[in-house]
This record gives sequence, structure tokens and C-alpha cells, in this order.
Amino acid sequence: MKPTALRLVFGLLLLAVPLPAQPGDAYKSLPAGHEKNRQLADNTYADNLKKYRGDTNILVLPGLVADRQKQRVEVLVESTQLAPNAPCEFTIIGAASEHAYESLLVSFARPSAIHQAMVFIGLQPGEPVDPAACRLWSRGECVVLSLLPQNEPPLRLEKMFLDQRTGKTLSEQGFRFTGSRWVPDPKNPRKKVYAADAYQPMAIVSLFNSPDSVLEVPYAAAQSEVYQSTVVNPEHPLKEGSLLTLLIQPVAPAQARPARDLVLQVHSIPAAPPATADGLERLKSMTFQLTDSATVLNDQPTISSVVQALAGLNREKIDYYLTVRFGDDVELGGAQALAKILLIMDSERGIRINPPPAGQLYYRAFVPDRDLLDRHQRMDQPWELSLTDKAGAVTGQLLRVDSVWTNGAANATLVFHTSPVAGPQDLRQAFAAEAGTAQDKNPGRLPVILVFAPATLNYGQLTRFLAPALATRKVVQVYVGETWPPIPAPSANLPAGK
Repeated sequence: MKPTALRLVFGLLLLAVPLPAQPGDAYKSLPAGHEKNRQLADNTYADNLKKYRGDTNILVLPGLVADRQKQRVEVLVESTQLAPNAPCEFTIIGAASEHAYESLLVSFARPSAIHQAMVFIGLQPGEPVDPAACRLWSRGECVVLSLLPQNEPPLRLEKMFLDQRTGKTLSEQGFRFTGSRWVPDPKNPRKKVYAADAYQPMAIVSLFNSPDSVLEVPYAAAQSEVYQSTVVNPEHPLKEGSLLTLLIQPVAPAQARPARDLVLQVHSIPAAPPATADGLERLKSMTFQLTDSATVLNDQPTISSVVQALAGLNREKIDYYLTVRFGDDVELGGAQALAKILLIMDSERGIRINPPPAGQLYYRAFVPDRDLLDRHQRMDQPWELSLTDKAGAVTGQLLRVDSVWTNGAANATLVFHTSPVAGPQDLRQAFAAEAGTAQDKNPGRLPVILVFAPATLNYGQLTRFLAPALATRKVVQVYVGETWPPIPAPSANLPAGK
């Protein structure tokens, strides 16, 4: 999976704006017989409380029983109205979800209860995909999910779905326990709630990568691709409202894929390359150290030695996650040259690159999306910042573009506001003023900043200048060695922070 910067921006918008409700009650309705099944689930819960009273190896919660010794969780679920060959995005949702029209099963256990039960038997949640945090790869232990129909052997959940692109059922790799995010409570923003409990779609098992599902597929899968290609397998039809048991177990040790963290530390050597140097020359003026814990993996401090070390890793059995740490002395031209190489490596079969360390930029900032330069075609207007460096003193010009709509107009009129920024404090004041205006409380404005900077500017100079922006603008696009696209005259010149 190689999402462009523009797809990162779309991800931010999708996370910020609630999905629209589907029209008509049929899209929200639970299966026929739901109330009867609910009563059976309640009775089963009461019976299990009595049956396992005092047994510290058994956890009983509404809708589930977890056995620590047997390493298994059993969850009561019911089948939805979803017909064979119907498109599907979720395998299991919570009973309060409004997405039964695109899920195969409804759980009588809350999403957070299933999370709690898996921790009880010894599993630990990983981390979900989160574009807002520049985390494009999920991580976590995998579990085997199976249905236990009455008087029939267990059926792997993957067999319940067909990938129309291949004509085969889903790959039986298990489902990754990422855990849902903890987010502000919709009733009290000062409190945190488990997102899958409180926010739609209240997904427990998702067929695409999601920041708010308890479990998801263990590979890269975009929501749009899944909806277009994944359907309910007609070979295993379920009668609407059937009461079933979902079995959750850890994958066999031989099939487990452990995660391992690597760190790539990048610095510049004292002899800086000329301003006109190309990417290869700039890489030669940098030093690289690749480490696995305390072990240095590359035998030479060169990028070729790093690539060789990465190529020798056992990626068939281990998932590697790489954190890139840029030294303050690295010139932006060098950071851009390295980013182009990392972009090729950053893949499911290669090395999964982590979000940046605190105070640094995601490496993809240096391979920016060219489409964002078209102010008339981009979906909204981020801030733009042009930086200059004079004898080590960094200053800039800040540009805010407003889209002004008039009645009957087919397109918006763009209004440009420029202001000088002498340093980080001016930048902080500008963003503080923006946050206080009614216009910028609109959730559609992108929390993004486009930066135009010379190739000879140092990484530390850039991050220190941008520090006030990074708290709220994780998506930064750096156009190295480029200047602003033309700004039509006249533009409104405003004082910094206005």
C-alpha cells in the first residue's frame, strides 16, 4: 500500500466528518428475531455467571465467555439480512451499530468487552491504522476467528467471504487485534471512550483497515476496494437471525508473525554538497545507521549498505517496522533524496515505516503530492508557507487562501492573504488567530500546511520553525527547492496572525 499525500489528506477528512446515515430504516434494521435472540443471550449470561462463579480462569461478560487456560473466547452472534453475493465491509458489528446492511454478523457482546476478553486470555492489542497520526500500517497479534454452527465443525470466518478479483475466499491469515482508539466521549469531551462502543459503525471485525475497529484484516485493504470486491460467499449461506457462536483463539505459534522495530538514524557529514547536487550526490554526503535494538545491521554508514541489510531480513516470517530519525544537520535536499528511496521500500512486502518521532516530520512530507499545488482543483485550502534562509536566519511568508462562494457561481473565488512571519512565534500567533475565527471552526478546512523551502535549509531549522504547527497539523508537505505557485495580484496583505 502506497497512499499518496493526497490520500492522507482524504483520510483526515474522513476521520473528522461523520459518515452520512444511509436512507431508510432497512439500512439500519437488525435481523428478524433479534429481540428473541437478545433474550436468549441475556439468559445465557445469567446462567454463565452462576456456572463459573469463583473460577478465576473464566471471564463472563454479557454475550461472551473467555477461558484463560484454554486460550479461547466464545461470543454469541446472530446473522444479519445480508444475502449471498452481497457486498460486505464488516464481518461483525455491535448491536448498537447502524451498519447491519453491510455486516454479516451482529454481536451480543460490546466491542470493548471483546477487547477485554482477549486481553484476559493473554493477547495484547497493537495499533490501528491512523492517517491523522501518519500511521499507515496496523500492527498487533493475529487471532483465528471461527463460527461454531450447531452440530457442525468450526468454520473459519475467512471462508464466509469471496474476493471477486480472485474468485477465492479470503486468505486465512487470521485477523489482527489492533484495538479501537480511545476518543473523546460524545456526551462529555473531557472523558475518553472506546470508539467502537460510542461511534458508528461500531465495528468489531473489519474487512478493511480502520482506526476504530477491534480487529481487522492483517494486510493492507482500503475501504473502497473492499466494498467493490468482497461479497458474502454463497457456499456458506446463513439464515437471517440465526444464533451462532464465534470462537476467538490465538494463531498457532508456527503461523504467528512477530513484529520487530528498526531505527534508521540519518546525519550529514561536515562537507556539505553543492546546492546544485543531485539526489545521489546528496546521499553520499550523509551517514546512515540501521539498528535492531542495540545491534547495528549495516556494516558501512552508506545508504547502499542499509538497503543491503534490509534485503537480508526474513520478511516472510517477521513484520518489520522502521522509524526514521533525521539529524538536525541533514539538508532538506538530502532528506528529499532519502524519502524517494524510502517510498519504494515502504510496502507490505518490504518495510513498514512508522510515524515520525515527536517533533519530526513524516518522511513522506518530502515526496509531496503535486496535485495539492493546484489551488483551484484541491478540495480545500491549507495554509502555505514560503521560507528563506539568510546567513542562518530563517524567515518566511505565510499565505492563507479563502474560497469565497457567491450565489449562482459555478466556482469559488479565491482570495489570497499574505503576511510575513519572522519566526515560530509569528506562526503560532497566525494559527491561534485562525482557530478563533468562526470560519475556521468549519471541520472541512484541512489541518495541513504546504511548505516551500530551499534545498540547503537544514532539517533542524525547518522543524524548529514549524514547531507551533506540528501539534495540530500532522500532514506537512515540503516542496524542496520550489517557490509558491503564482499568486494573482492584488492580494490582501495582512499583519502576521491576522
